[in-house]
Amino acid sequence: MTQENRYEENENWTVGEILSAMAGSDYPKYILKIVSQLQQWMEEAIAGDTSENGGDPLTALFENVLELDGERLFTQLEWVDDYADLIPNLKRPAGHEDVVVVNAGPSDFEDSLRIAIDYASLFNRKLCRRIWVISDSIIIGDIYRYLSHIRALGQQGIVFRFLLVTPWGWTEIPLAAEGAPGNRISWKNNHAGGNSSGEDERKRDDRLTR
Repeated sequence: MTQENRYEENENWTVGEILSAMAGSDYPKYILKIVSQLQQWMEEAIAGDTSENGGDPLTALFENVLELDGERLFTQLEWVDDYADLIPNLKRPAGHEDVVVVNAGPSDFEDSLRIAIDYASLFNRKLCRRIWVISDSIIIGDIYRYLSHIRALGQQGIVFRFLLVTPWGWTEIPLAAEGAPGNRISWKNNHAGGNSSGEDERKRDDRLTR
C-alpha cells in the first residue's frame, strides 16, 4: 500500500473507481477535504465581512477589500502533512509523492506557481509525482509564463493538477490540454462531494466541445 493511499487502505474499490482513478478523473479524499475546508473558510470570511458593513452591498464597495485570515486557514490544514507536503508551511515538509500548494486570499498567484514548480523540480524531485495547486483565482498570463515548466515536469512523470475553488463550487482546469483526459470541464456545485440542487454534481458545459 503506497503512502498516498494509506488513508483508503480499509476501503473496497469498485472496478469503475479504479479505472476512474487511473484516468486521472477522480480525487483522493484528502484533496476533497481540503477543497471543502477552503470553501468553508471563504464563506466564514465573507459572512464576517458582510456583518461588519451591515449587509449593505453598496457600502461594501467603498470598504477595504475582504481580508482573509490565511494563518488560520493553514492552521486548520495541518492534518494534510500526513498525506502530502503542504505549501506554504511553517515547518519543513516530510517528503511525500503528493505536493499541495494552496493559493488563497492575499497569496500571490505567480509565487504559488513558482513555489510549486521549484519544490517539485528541485527540493523534492526524487519523491514528487503529483502537484496539486488549489487556488481561489487563476491568471492566464502567469500560467502561460510557466507552461513550459509544467510540461517539462510532465515529461519527468510529475503530474500537475490545478483546482479552481470558489465558495459556490469548484472545478479542475487542465493546464496542458494535450495531456488532459476528455475535453470537458466539470463544475462541482457547492461543497466538495455534494451539491445543493440534488442534480448531478458534474455539470457539463457542452459549449466547450463545439
